[in-house]
Amino acid sequence: MERDGYGLNAAGTAAITERKEQIEHNDRLAERARLGDTEAFGELIERHRNRAKGWAERMTGDPHLADDIVQDALIRAFMHIGSLHDASRFLPWLHKIVRNQANMRLRRGGRFKREKPFAAFETRQADAGDVNWDDLDSILSHLTRSATNAAACKEDPAEHLLRKELYETIRSVLHCLNRKERAVFEAYFFKQLNPEEIAAMYQMTTGSIYTYIHRSRRKLKQEQIRVSLGLHPKKEGSLMVKRKLLELAEWPPEAASSFTFVDRIGHMLASLGDRRETSELMGLSGFAFRMQISDKTTYADGIYMFDWRNALSALMEAAGYDAAMLCGQLSDSPVPLLGAVERFPVVLPIEEAVIPFIRKSVDSGKPVLYFDTSAMRPYVHEWSLIYGYDDESKLVYLTDAMQPEGKTMSYEEIADNPVRFLAAASRREAAPSSRSETEKQRRKAALEAVRFAVSYARNSRAYCPMTSYLSYTSGLAAYDRWIEHLRRGPASPPNRYGLGQLAAVYAETKRYAAAFLRSVPFEGEAMRLVLLAAEAYEQAGEAIAAVGDIVPFVRTAEIVPPDTSEACAKHLEIAKTFEAAAIGYLEKSIALYGEELSP
Repeated sequence: MERDGYGLNAAGTAAITERKEQIEHNDRLAERARLGDTEAFGELIERHRNRAKGWAERMTGDPHLADDIVQDALIRAFMHIGSLHDASRFLPWLHKIVRNQANMRLRRGGRFKREKPFAAFETRQADAGDVNWDDLDSILSHLTRSATNAAACKEDPAEHLLRKELYETIRSVLHCLNRKERAVFEAYFFKQLNPEEIAAMYQMTTGSIYTYIHRSRRKLKQEQIRVSLGLHPKKEGSLMVKRKLLELAEWPPEAASSFTFVDRIGHMLASLGDRRETSELMGLSGFAFRMQISDKTTYADGIYMFDWRNALSALMEAAGYDAAMLCGQLSDSPVPLLGAVERFPVVLPIEEAVIPFIRKSVDSGKPVLYFDTSAMRPYVHEWSLIYGYDDESKLVYLTDAMQPEGKTMSYEEIADNPVRFLAAASRREAAPSSRSETEKQRRKAALEAVRFAVSYARNSRAYCPMTSYLSYTSGLAAYDRWIEHLRRGPASPPNRYGLGQLAAVYAETKRYAAAFLRSVPFEGEAMRLVLLAAEAYEQAGEAIAAVGDIVPFVRTAEIVPPDTSEACAKHLEIAKTFEAAAIGYLEKSIALYGEELSP
């Protein structure tokens, strides 16, 4: 058998080479993650999640607790990846975070190393003869009475009052569990049986028991919030069960846009009997003329960086509607797109805070615009429409950009969305306008859209988040920022996924800009200049589309090679030239015809 100079055969040499390549790839991912590449961080986690769980399980001896520890550790790793100074030390750094989280959980659990068993609470056994020790409600009632009596006769009743409150809370929140969930919960948390023992008791798989425990934890957390707010515990049959599905208007592929904020609004209006061209909505809203690039790298988040509430209100007003909105962010979850939602209020992850809004809107025949942070690949998050709900199965029905047939989400998933944004539209009653008045309004709206296109193109900081480490470049300067990211070199390659989505979205918005400009009611030389601008936007869109052809919009953490980056940069230089020409034509058009069109 052939061996190399170190006494290794070919298979051994190949294994060492493969191992070395894996380490180098891991280090590259860690370095990109340290610089803020979320896709690289996601691939790192997929590679090392099982290893992290193994660390946590060896420390705790409890697979379920290990899952919780790893989840907490990964959130902290994501939030502090920038503090990792040496990318080659990612695994030791992650191991330290897991170890710290495990130690924290073990300290909280005392000698039991998880939730304290019910038997650990010392209580006076007064009047214990009438207690049914096989019935949890009976036990809790007895313990509450015991704590009350102890509080009355002890010199320091504070501790017993706290216990009384604990027992009452437990008794209240357990009503949210169904019979099987409650049985599994009692066996695990109160009787301290392990999942394998519970699985054998109920003739279920161990995996199913873990699912029940996880589901019970989430439901109890939400129910505890309800109790603390003074809401009545939910009891089976206490609410009238309803189910309603709206029939959405047909939305053909040629009407759809990859800029789903405006796309979903167009579909929502069409479902209310008001079908409008997507190009009209894109132009009047100004989104046909926007382009925004992160100052960090080619992330796709610049697409979403605008004032969601004001943008929706303005677009609805232009279309003759009022918008009712429900928005917020959860306090205990990593919030995506923080720069866009940082001004949203902190909200609670309970169904009562969001499901009534959906019921009311759907019952009145109005689909709900919804920001979905669990969109299907290749998307990470996108806008959708909720068009139905089912109280019995506790599901909502909604669209998904990648699934023509739509999908369902549970009430719990809707409430747990770290970004809460829902909106419904109501038609505004307007006095009938004469034909001349309608035409005047069209001219005015078109002039405002053209003026916006020019002012936005000249503004390199159209949107500035309060969060200091987030910044974006907009308008024509966004091209320069985009090209700069592509030409940084191998040491700081562009974000592959974001590059593909940016190209897909902005190639399309430029084409919508061209379509909108061709429809504006200008006349004479002003209209000729607008048509030249439309043609230039069309050419800009084609140049950006060429970038999308080179780097398609797919979910991947692959690195963009330098020659590919350079090819993309050259297409973007062409696109900038055409858009700059378009803005020049629009400025001349406004100068020629603007005064005549003004009211």
